[in-house]
Amino acid sequence: MLHELLLALSGHPSTLLYPPTDGVENDLFRDLLSPAETALLRSLAEELGERHKNIREWATSISSTHSSIVCRAVSTAIVSTHLESFQQRILEVERWILEENSNLVGAYNIVPLSGLVNAFDGWGRRLEWLWRLVQFIQPEVTGQGIWQAAGGQRTCTASRILERLRESTHTGYPDIEQIALHLTKIAEKAWLKQVSAWVLDGRLPSLGATDFFIVEENPGGNANGSSDTYGITSALVPAFVTPSTANSILFIGKSLNHIRNKRSRAVDGFSEPDLLSSHLAHLSSLGSPINTSCLSAAVSAIRVPLSKNALQKLLPQSKVLGLLRVLKDFFLLERGEFAVALIQAADERLASRPNRSAEKSNQKGPEGLDNVLVKEGEVCAILSRTWTSLSLWHSVEDDDVDEDLELAREVLRLSIKPHDSNTLAKSTSQLSDPTFDGFLLPTPTTLTLRVPSPLDLVLSSSNVETYSRIHAYLLSIRRGHLRLSQLFLLSVLRRDHPFPKAPQHLSHLNQMESLARMRQRAKRRAKTMRPIWAAVESAMFFLAELGEFLQGQVIKSSWEEFNRWLDPVQRISAHNTNHPVSLEPAAPKAEREAPTSNPPTRSPQDPETLSLGHSRYLMALTQQLLLTQSTFTAALHAFLLSSAHLCALTNRLAIVQHSLDLQTDTGVQDVFMTSYAAEEADLATELRTAATSVEAQVKSLVELLREIDRGGGRVGLGATEEQNETTNVDVVGASDEPDVFIPWKGWGVERLLLKLEWSRRGDGGW
Repeated sequence: MLHELLLALSGHPSTLLYPPTDGVENDLFRDLLSPAETALLRSLAEELGERHKNIREWATSISSTHSSIVCRAVSTAIVSTHLESFQQRILEVERWILEENSNLVGAYNIVPLSGLVNAFDGWGRRLEWLWRLVQFIQPEVTGQGIWQAAGGQRTCTASRILERLRESTHTGYPDIEQIALHLTKIAEKAWLKQVSAWVLDGRLPSLGATDFFIVEENPGGNANGSSDTYGITSALVPAFVTPSTANSILFIGKSLNHIRNKRSRAVDGFSEPDLLSSHLAHLSSLGSPINTSCLSAAVSAIRVPLSKNALQKLLPQSKVLGLLRVLKDFFLLERGEFAVALIQAADERLASRPNRSAEKSNQKGPEGLDNVLVKEGEVCAILSRTWTSLSLWHSVEDDDVDEDLELAREVLRLSIKPHDSNTLAKSTSQLSDPTFDGFLLPTPTTLTLRVPSPLDLVLSSSNVETYSRIHAYLLSIRRGHLRLSQLFLLSVLRRDHPFPKAPQHLSHLNQMESLARMRQRAKRRAKTMRPIWAAVESAMFFLAELGEFLQGQVIKSSWEEFNRWLDPVQRISAHNTNHPVSLEPAAPKAEREAPTSNPPTRSPQDPETLSLGHSRYLMALTQQLLLTQSTFTAALHAFLLSSAHLCALTNRLAIVQHSLDLQTDTGVQDVFMTSYAAEEADLATELRTAATSVEAQVKSLVELLREIDRGGGRVGLGATEEQNETTNVDVVGASDEPDVFIPWKGWGVERLLLKLEWSRRGDGGW
């Protein structure tokens, strides 16, 4: 019986101890053992023996089929260490029985069941915890040996198993804590091997790459060899890895990829074996369990020498500054002529299309352009025409070569926005809907930037997509203002000077009657258009002030702050000129020439510091431009549509009235026999409705600005730590590195409100 029990504890099948499958009780158990002894033996066999067998089978299946290398390492450690320890305990109990050890064998060589239970004391709790752990790793095993999640449970990954093991160290049981600490060490060691493959060589792990938090987003690679095909999967990042540390790990691997791609050109001062040994030493110094601050320090110690020794020569700061100037000039519309030329080129392209589309757009405004199909070739032609116009303006004003313009022609692309832009929605999730990319052309278009290698280490694809959203937002405001201002060029609608002469073929009396009719018609039209012009003026003034606030104050101040951080000369001069005025007597010349404090002299040459500083600048800029205010952007989008509709109706009214005057005064008949009088009446009704809607929307926008101001919404919100954490933008070593960029802390929207309310002070306000 003891032999049978020991075999059952070892995981072998037992017909005596395990419950009968046919429901018939074994006669031997019934005759020789009491019910209490039978229950005790079966509980011992089931809690230890059956569970031991199940854990071994389950862990073996995990070790051979699971996709996560970390989970495989944990399951292998369970079998090779902890189940082996249980097996050794069984052999030790067997040796005690054979040796008739007094610790277990009593008088007359009797082995009491209580002694056996006491010999395996604590193993029931350990095996139960291990059983739950393997079930957590592999919830269900199919008949083919392939593992899959059961009951909708997520697949176990390295981050989840590491979190589970760290939580298990606080159960309150010392034996469970020791097992959890040992398995945590095994799991972290396997995870660090994956990290080392990426940090030391710039390659994804060959095994278990799908479980690593750095993934290759575009396996085919980019045509220009860009390293931006790699990204971070947040769900696979362990809890002890901060967002800044994860970004640094990603940056190190991308940098090594660039160095390997540029290996044909020697990089002075870069010794790969020396860096490899030092980097490996930093990773090997990490203890278990891994501490967050220690891991961040180790990653920072790897990143800084790599950046100083190789990346400074591979990525000069002049190239970065040139690309940032292109973004400022053309995406943030610092060059106003680019926006004007782009809008004119798009309008000329639409005007050259068939008249049927033009008439439809004139009648219905922006809604009438929904069915107009713009092809990709036409979009490229619009951008080419824009570059031609800018080149002509530059050649007239200056004979020097505009390097920023030439760089922009190489890297900027205007293309039709795809319908399923999942990547854009994912990366710009902080920005509010709707988008403003449907105002330039009937088909939504977007201005993008082809980031050349290795500049993609500083500028990511998500940054480019955010710039595209900002550009569409600013361009739509500029276009709306231009459309409204062009309405005042329609002199036929605003005034009747010089007054038209009566037809000469009429008699004097008929000429006087014709002139009186013309005067009456002019007065009627002027009275009809008076509220229309008031609405146009109100909308144009709002867009002008809003554009000046965003361009002249927010973008300009933010860029100046960012540019001072980029340029060390400007930072030193700003530091020296920002001393408070003192009323004390002047010090001697030698003392006055000596600096009172150490000005910042080290420029942010580290590419990752540049990248993180630019991300903080861009994140703050999106908030300063009110792009994160979903209610305001939705109302502004609707207002721009209504103002475009008002412009289309006004332009159409000018054409109709001119044709009606020809038909009435000179007798010129339209070939299509169009009833211009009825169309004029319909347009007047639609114009009154559109003007009322535009005025109401302007008042609604001003009220929304007041709500933002009352809510304490400052324009410069990008420097708070809380927002850095929510947007995963942080700076590694922010406490000990002097080159941390602090975005511009601006004012609120009260300045914009002050201008708007001051201009309407005599009209009763908004």
